[in-house]
Amino acid sequence: MADEIVNVNEFQELARQALPKMYYDFFAGGAEDEHTLKKNVQEFQRIILLPRVLVDVSNIALSTNILGYTISSPIMIAPTSMHKLAHPQGELATARAAAACNTVMILSFTASCSVEEVAASCDAVRFFQLYVCKRRDIAVNLVQRAEKSGYKAIVLTADRPRRGRKETDIKNK
Repeated sequence: MADEIVNVNEFQELARQALPKMYYDFFAGGAEDEHTLKKNVQEFQRIILLPRVLVDVSNIALSTNILGYTISSPIMIAPTSMHKLAHPQGELATARAAAACNTVMILSFTASCSVEEVAASCDAVRFFQLYVCKRRDIAVNLVQRAEKSGYKAIVLTADRPRRGRKETDIKNK
């Protein structure tokens, strides 16, 4: 691979080379037969950016507002779990990157760093992802900790009634 990364696929290949197989499989894989993962990739590939030519671009702004917070562009860091599998500082490094880019980080319910550790790491605007558990006291405790730590919103994930069966995790034991 050339010294300079020029597309997203090259980042994925570098991750495959750098991470232990089971960690790479965790990040790159999906549940069951990975139909949804494959469909998501296909749908993303359908997005076409239409260039605007002969248009004044000397004064453009990508910034937008989300729940009253101005961010640099309409891109936020989605909740993904277990960042320490890829980097020793885990979600702390991700939160600092969000702060540096002036965007929102949504901390995963299954993060490898606590809500308090991430909050103490920088001044990024943070939201917290919540899965509602059978034991409501766990959800209440997490929401209270997030609120106390300065998280600005709860992102409720309600699309999974049970944990996904990731076949790569089964194979990797």
